[in-house]
Amino acid sequence: MRPRGGRPARAGQIPEIASWRAFAAVLVLGALGTMLSACSSTPGPPPASLGTSMTRRVPTSIEKLPLTDQHGTTLSLSAFTGKTVMVVPFLTLCTDICPMTTGNLLQVEQALRADKAASKVEILELSVDPGRDSPARLAAYARLSGASWALVTETPPVLAEVAHYFGFVYQKVAEGYPPATDWWTGEPLTYDVDHSDGYALIDPDGRERFVTGAAPAFHGRLVSKLQNFLDAEGRDHLKNPPEPSWTPADALESLAWVLHQPLPAGGGSG
Repeated sequence: MRPRGGRPARAGQIPEIASWRAFAAVLVLGALGTMLSACSSTPGPPPASLGTSMTRRVPTSIEKLPLTDQHGTTLSLSAFTGKTVMVVPFLTLCTDICPMTTGNLLQVEQALRADKAASKVEILELSVDPGRDSPARLAAYARLSGASWALVTETPPVLAEVAHYFGFVYQKVAEGYPPATDWWTGEPLTYDVDHSDGYALIDPDGRERFVTGAAPAFHGRLVSKLQNFLDAEGRDHLKNPPEPSWTPADALESLAWVLHQPLPAGGGSG
């Protein structure tokens, strides 16, 4: 009698044992195949069309700059060592792009929770309007938008240093006419802030890994209060996002690359 596979048994080898060894070899090869498959599914870097991948250590001088969150707590980027940090420029009085940015971040946060990865990521919305974005205003914005992450403000000199390092651009400009109304005070706005969009990613070791200036492409139903913020240009950008643009799925793919783990819940977020 010959073992499976038609090869003759060696002298002194019991056919049943030879057959079992052949079967065991198949199991080992199968396991190795699974391991190789898992390795091949390791997320790759975001496409160059979306932004720039890198590995550069965030200087201590930037990590230690004081920021104040919506709870009035003073913190810094160094407080999040051990987590992947997503730094996102915005302002609470934006009537164009920022409401869609927050809408995308709500979807990102939901997907991270579904993937049980929320504890590994810290979203940080960084105000480019420190003159008006007090902790109290940030807290009010968090309540009306549903944001559960850190919203931070800072002094103008700190903002200038952080923005310069990450390549964020912002500029105080005249308010349009008729002026928009401050959603918090009910008063007419006296100025606006033009700024770049996108986000930067810092890995758990404090290294910047990715930055993009793309605008958000929001899909789905925007929180009604965020929708109400939009002016005519904002409503047009909601329907026709500027290019290049990023979706929640794009953000999750870039986060997956930094985290070194797939985030499947993000596949359909965009």
